[in-house]
Amino acid sequence: MEKLKEIFKVIRNDFRAVVPPLTATIDEEHHYEIWAEFKDKKTFFGKVVMHTDAVEIAFYPHIPRETEWALFPGDIFKRMENRFDTTISDLSPELADQIREVIDNLIDYFRMEQLLGKEHSF
Repeated sequence: MEKLKEIFKVIRNDFRAVVPPLTATIDEEHHYEIWAEFKDKKTFFGKVVMHTDAVEIAFYPHIPRETEWALFPGDIFKRMENRFDTTISDLSPELADQIREVIDNLIDYFRMEQLLGKEHSF
């Protein structure tokens, strides 16, 4: 369980790094969820949830198939292909880097699709 808590903490901190411009809508001990709010529209961005046997990660699911390849690098694409969510019980440095890259890529995608204002920078 300690291992899962650490995985959850790492991924939650990655999500927290983009608040703002995103908004945390759920911030609990085992569940963290963020949404974009722009022009009176709220759009799910991503979440991390700790379960008893794994950590669940989910991202915005409405991405065209051809765009997925660019947004989800390496092994994370294989894990999330056609689903936009996955569970993990181990977090290698490579997978942690890929999750951070997905978050960064989705921020850019949200800006491009006008789901997030352009005035925020990181």
